Amino acid sequence: MDNHRKLIGERIKAACDISGVSLKKACALAKVKYNTTFNQIRLGRDVPATTVGEISAALGVPLNFFFPQGEITQNAPEGKDARLARKVNWQRAKVTRAGFEVTTDHILDWYREEGARLRNWQWFADQVDLYNPLEVCDRLMRPISFGTNSITMERLLLSSKEDYYQTVGAMSQSRLDHAMQSHKAAQCVGFVVSDEEINEVIKGQKVVAGYRKITMRVQDDNDQPVTAVFSKLTWLRG
Repeated sequence: MDNHRKLIGERIKAACDISGVSLKKACALAKVKYNTTFNQIRLGRDVPATTVGEISAALGVPLNFFFPQGEITQNAPEGKDARLARKVNWQRAKVTRAGFEVTTDHILDWYREEGARLRNWQWFADQVDLYNPLEVCDRLMRPISFGTNSITMERLLLSSKEDYYQTVGAMSQSRLDHAMQSHKAAQCVGFVVSDEEINEVIKGQKVVAGYRKITMRVQDDNDQPVTAVFSKLTWLRG
């Protein structure tokens, strides 16, 4: 079975698990043929991009959850160009440590280089929030620590964990459910990249912005699972 096809099928099933629906229900919501999709996944055949797109939209799971470029190529033999690109990206990350802007590409390079372990990350630690893995009863994410310059701290105007629970806990459950989707996804598949928007009144201020978020499942120094979140502001209104 082709690894790429198998991965797409596994991601579709994971998206169903995250959303709490069966594949049959997901196909009904997406208005795609269940029997066809089921057999494509079971037999390792190509699932059309249109089908994946419809399921993505129906479940509210980011499209790039189904096509994680790094994982698709991670186990494939590297060609000369791929090795060169990887070397260049890692060199860029080293330069970033000297004070230049951290990008999502740098973070994904780090994630792969460190094997999903929380080490050698001091150069961007101030921009990362850490959370406990979600439990079934959780209605919002449980923070361990916030980066002093993270998007969460800057845009939600937080001063402490208690402030987080008061501020985030006051948001609608639909907003919280959406925010938790990437955490659930990362627990299933390692990492997920998503483009997010926020449009909320926070502490009397209207915050309207867009950002790209990387949610990663990593192991800490004690080999315990931790969810790490890095976000990069992409646009800001007002």
